[in-house]
This record gives sequence, structure tokens and C-alpha cells, in this order.
Amino acid sequence: MFDLELTPETAWALATGGPWPDPSALAGDGHFMALALQEGLKGVGLASPNPPVGCVLVKAGRVLGVGVHTRTGDPHGEVMALRDAEAQGEDLRGATAYVTLEPCCHQGRTGPCTLALIQAGISRVVVGVRDPNPRVDGGGLAILRAHGIPVEEGVLGEACARLHAPFLKLIHTGLPWVSLKLALGSDGSLGPGGQTTPVTPPEVQRLGHALRRASEAIVVGRHTIAVDDPQLTDRWPAPTAPHRTFARVVLDEDGQLPASARLWAPVAGQPVFRGVTGDPAPLRNVEDLQLPPDGRGCSLRHLLHELAARGVGRVLVEGGGTLVRAFLDQGLGDEFHRFQSYTPAGGTPLDLALPTAWQPRGRAHWPGGHWEVWR
Repeated sequence: MFDLELTPETAWALATGGPWPDPSALAGDGHFMALALQEGLKGVGLASPNPPVGCVLVKAGRVLGVGVHTRTGDPHGEVMALRDAEAQGEDLRGATAYVTLEPCCHQGRTGPCTLALIQAGISRVVVGVRDPNPRVDGGGLAILRAHGIPVEEGVLGEACARLHAPFLKLIHTGLPWVSLKLALGSDGSLGPGGQTTPVTPPEVQRLGHALRRASEAIVVGRHTIAVDDPQLTDRWPAPTAPHRTFARVVLDEDGQLPASARLWAPVAGQPVFRGVTGDPAPLRNVEDLQLPPDGRGCSLRHLLHELAARGVGRVLVEGGGTLVRAFLDQGLGDEFHRFQSYTPAGGTPLDLALPTAWQPRGRAHWPGGHWEVWR
């Protein structure tokens, strides 16, 4: 497990599935695939439900063009890299393409990337991980090889699989990737019940917003809104593309939250959804998600399916403790981000049982605590 200083760079790395390979520490194919991963990270939070594929074109050790997929319906990373190189007047014949995910081979909203690479004169393709989409699933590699183009698979494959884990899960299960996040004191507590207890300092809270920027939806329970009255907005400092949508979701099964809650206020590009099981009075600017009850509230699995149907590939569950525990108990979480202060919060310790197969995968520290990721 890596242990790094908490900076904006490490925060973004942990929020997106990292830490990531350092290109400067690698040579050959590994070096250029690490650069392709860096390109792919630029599409996280923007491309869903498509994967944020990164591509780097190289000839004689020199990068000719780079590209990333950042919006469904827009060109994929390979085509963006080809356009980048062509705009600079580069001759692509004989170049190698480094791609984090197998190039597509079917006609969708855009043309097949395999054809674009063949027509550009690419002479070798290096792929991080195979695309499990039934319309691809090795077909892209087979087409390239059938045209006499050598293909190398699995270069930085584990890292590429982490980058594309939300897409891979969506293809296999129809469900989005779920990141769970809690801030706990050294006593394992969120703080005394019924009151707001800051566990992390403001600068760490700001860096924690990397998790929101990496996601397309945030989900909290009613109690979090009742106690903290948050806005749940994406406040990561870097600007984002105009098309980005960040859904704010609160589970308020019976519609108990007042219309005065700050969450309901409209924010451009950040719509609000209310998960309900009954028929509460409608709220202005809020869309209700009708979910079946499951005996403990609303069905979390149905919630995830509703979000996936809206193009959400990454979900952040940010509170409270009861909701995070419910996701864990039902096997619906994919990773857990624990912000642990070295100071006790003063409440009842939270009993969280992480899946036995999960391991600590990354850690960043600040003077008063650390951020640890379990997957």
C-alpha cells in the first residue's frame, strides 16, 4: 500500500482508482501506457456510461498525439489522439498506439476505432485491458491482427483495469461503481448523534471533493440532510466541461425533509433526486425516484439501477453511517474511503464490516490524520 502526502494530485489519484504508475519511473511500453493512463484520467466523471479511454501515439520514442474520450457521442480516445497528431502535421504511418482499453470495432454513435487506426497507418497497437462489451470483447484485437497489425495486450493491465473498473462492472452487472466515504475520529465514531461534528479540517474536506468530481452522483440518507443541511455540490476547484452532470440524491422515503432544506435549491448541472417509497408531496425542482421498499427503507439495488439508466457510472455514498453500512451489508459497495482523524470524535464507534477480500490499496496523510482506500 502506498502512503503519500495528501495533496490535490494524490487526492485525485485516490478518488479515481489510483495511485497510478509514474511514467518517469517506467521505460518502453510501460512508460507510454502510463502516459495513456494520465490521459484517461482526464475523462473520469465526464464520459460515463462510456469508459474514459486514454490514447497516446508514438513513433521513434516521440509522442505524436494524445487523446481521451470525455463525452458519450463524441470521438473516442483513439480518434482524438489521431486528430491531435494530424493537427500538428505529424506523419502517423508506422506509429504505435497505446490505448488503455481495447479499441472498439462496431458502429455506434461514432465509427469503429479499429478502422480509424488502420486507415491512419498505425503499425502496432498496445492495449491495457480487453473490452468485455459483447460488441467488442476481443473483436477489435482480432480485426487489427487480421490487417497485419501486431497487438500487445496487458501492458499495465492491472492499472488499466482499475481506471475502467466502473465501465467493466456496468457491462457485467448493469450497476454503477459505488464508492463509500466516511470521516471518522480515532475512536471510530462520526461524533455525537444528532449534531454536526467536523472530523477533518476544511483543507482536507476540500481535497475530499475529488471524490465528488470523480463521480456522477452522490447519495446520502435523510438523517445527513436533517443534521448538516448540506448542498452536496461538486466544489472541486478545477473547472469542468459544460456537459458534466452531477446528480444529488437523498433517500427520504416518506418525504419528511422540509422544503427549506438547502439541498433542494437548484444548481446548474447538478440536479436533485429524492428517493421515495410512498407518495409524498412534490418538491419544486426535485425529481422523485419511486423505489420499492425492502423492509429497511428503499431498495438500494433498485436505486443503483435507476441511476445507471440515467447514465451514471460512478456513485459516491457519502453518509451517513447507517446508509454506508447498508450498502456494505448488501454487498453493493466497491471501495471504501475512510478519512481517519487522530483525534476522537466523541460518539459511539461505528461497526463497519468490510468484505474480507478487500485490502488497503492507497493511503495519504495530513498532520492530523489520513485518508485510506480499501477495495
